[in-house]
Amino acid sequence: MVNRIVHFLSLCVVANGYIALPSHHVSKNLKTPPSSRRSTQLHSLYENHPHWPDDASSSEEYSNQPIFYNDFDLIALEQESESQFWENSSAEDQSSSIPANLRPTRTSDTSISDFLNARISQVTKDSRRLLRNWRHGRTKSYGAFTINEQYLLNQEENKEDADPDSKIPFDWVRRVDIGQYPRVACGSAHGSIFVADATSKQVMGVARGVHYSEQSDEYTNALDEQLRQYIYGEYDGGGVLDVAMFGKNIVASAGREGGVKLFKLLEDGNQAELLPQGDVKALIRLMPGALPIVVTCMKFDSYGRLYLGCSDGFLRIVHFPQDFIFGDGIDLDSQDLHVTVVPHWSDQAPSPILSLDVSEELEMVVTSHANGNVCLYSMKEHEDVYNMASGRKEHVGVIGVWNPFTADKSYARSVTFTSKDSMHGPKHAVVVGGGNGEVWVNDIYPEYEESKSGEVFVDDYTQKFEPNHVGPVISLCSRPEGLIVSVGHDGMLRMTQTWIGLKNPKKATPWPLYGLGGYKAWIGSVCVDDEGKRLISDGMDDAVIVHDFSEYEKEEKNQ
Repeated sequence: MVNRIVHFLSLCVVANGYIALPSHHVSKNLKTPPSSRRSTQLHSLYENHPHWPDDASSSEEYSNQPIFYNDFDLIALEQESESQFWENSSAEDQSSSIPANLRPTRTSDTSISDFLNARISQVTKDSRRLLRNWRHGRTKSYGAFTINEQYLLNQEENKEDADPDSKIPFDWVRRVDIGQYPRVACGSAHGSIFVADATSKQVMGVARGVHYSEQSDEYTNALDEQLRQYIYGEYDGGGVLDVAMFGKNIVASAGREGGVKLFKLLEDGNQAELLPQGDVKALIRLMPGALPIVVTCMKFDSYGRLYLGCSDGFLRIVHFPQDFIFGDGIDLDSQDLHVTVVPHWSDQAPSPILSLDVSEELEMVVTSHANGNVCLYSMKEHEDVYNMASGRKEHVGVIGVWNPFTADKSYARSVTFTSKDSMHGPKHAVVVGGGNGEVWVNDIYPEYEESKSGEVFVDDYTQKFEPNHVGPVISLCSRPEGLIVSVGHDGMLRMTQTWIGLKNPKKATPWPLYGLGGYKAWIGSVCVDDEGKRLISDGMDDAVIVHDFSEYEKEEKNQ
């Protein structure tokens, strides 16, 4: 057996003060114990930043001396009162971050009340500690699994005399998503779909060659050259366009041949098999010779609805039978799928959707487009909203459009929601990454009809990240309190603090915290699990990478 060990956990410093995790080879089973590390700090001003919440309540000290870097073009920051920029951030008033109806009471009538108060206090403390780990880069990083496990087994057993048509080739990860952790789904350069357990570090099921790839002539490529440039830029690694996972066993994937394929993982004891469940028929054009609609991005919500961003510029929502989503049935009749096409905004020609995100808290969806637009949709099915596309009130529709790339006509490559709690309720914003490497954030009014302007986007609150990524910003995701993870073709995964809901955004420029380097240019996706503890990504050849921000605390307590 070829025992190729993960070396990317070695720590080194690279340009711009980032921490690099160099990538070499990945072993078959990846059983090497994960190592903990602390990122270096990017700015000597970090601890005294005027907008930073007070973490002084923590008694822990750094065991290693921080290495300071200042390679960023720092924007002059005026020292302002912390209360003006960070509402309710004092560590002494931890309970204020809890809804009023859940705050600890002072009554001692029953032991139940005491227990609940203690539990609320502990949950709050753990949540704050976890968020500090994200801010400071305190994480254990490791390779969760390799998709080439069977290939390496065959190599060890010297199966060179096998039928060439049955040989499994070496493959590369292309796109990844988290279901119910530790279940993870990913696509590959050869058009295959994998489901694995990130804890046991094993692939559970695989559907090989189900999408178009250059190594197979089974499918026709429906991805035109212009759209390919928008999605991949100069680094096209081939294979699957996107993958989404729901729960422990449902997977949807999109390939270059167009359409969406569905799979379900069937488990029987220690055996598991990833079974095809057909295609979404509504994406197949009825005209003779016409190729299916290309789906560039997708995401499940917690109800099992699948949101699709399509090359024709329309957002689609796939509704599944409940017994398929939440039951054990494996026979899905694709004719039973109900697909909603959300009307397009404006009299302009629809522009391809390149990325999307779903906020169930706001009941909104946001999409980024090839023409640079960022479109915000309302999904409030229980009430009608004004749809900019149709000009009338409907239960779904576009409620706002924003384009921060009008200066250089760049495309909007990636997008995500972010939020922050405050004394006056949660604040929300949309973050978008461009094909030119820029990242912008803009506050939004969830109750836009109650805003002074009647607009959902707050133009005066637009802020730009510094410095830019080198190349397109391929993927974004967020954590509470305005923490943003961005990744681009420069192979750098960055963590940035944004300041949401501030009245003077010019004095609240997004603050770069740290970076994780060593990724390949073909990195395509980053995502956070439902517990908010782990960051998972591709971009390391045949391995899926986990950064666990909760395991760091466990190791500290054991020492």
